[in-house]
Amino acid sequence: MDVMQLVAETLQEIDRDLESALDGLSTEEIDWRPSEEANSIGFNLWHNIRVEDHWLSNFAMGVPEVFQRNGWDRKWEMVGAGTGWGYGREELASFTTPPVDELLAFGREVRERTLEYMAGLRASQLSERPQATHPWRGEYTIGRMFGHLLCELSQHLGHIRYIRGLRRGIDK
Repeated sequence: MDVMQLVAETLQEIDRDLESALDGLSTEEIDWRPSEEANSIGFNLWHNIRVEDHWLSNFAMGVPEVFQRNGWDRKWEMVGAGTGWGYGREELASFTTPPVDELLAFGREVRERTLEYMAGLRASQLSERPQATHPWRGEYTIGRMFGHLLCELSQHLGHIRYIRGLRRGIDK
């Protein structure tokens, strides 16, 4: 198994687990926040998709993000919304989860772009270091970006499951 196959299979596993974590949730449950300083399931889902879009589009490919290019930011009235990184109490309180079916459609567009990009990568390109504007990511390579992305997607999937458990109870 090569590295990109491992990444692709891990992304598929995350998608299956996410589908299970969202199964049967009401809009109220998706928007519920355990406290004023906590994220909702909807926010975590949106953030995960935005992070993948941002990393692949901006860092790896140097192209416009799917979020803007395909008009999701305008449709959901989120122009200039960023990725959710660094949001505080006020931003979390004002965050409105887009309709989940639309959010998942956006996620499929982003994932399709990710997989297309991965399919064209050669092993030697994993060591390339694109120009990074974020001060913490200046040393990241394409390979390290994928490692970070898998870690972040998994962490937020865990958050989604945890919030579901807080709201519904164990395995409900």
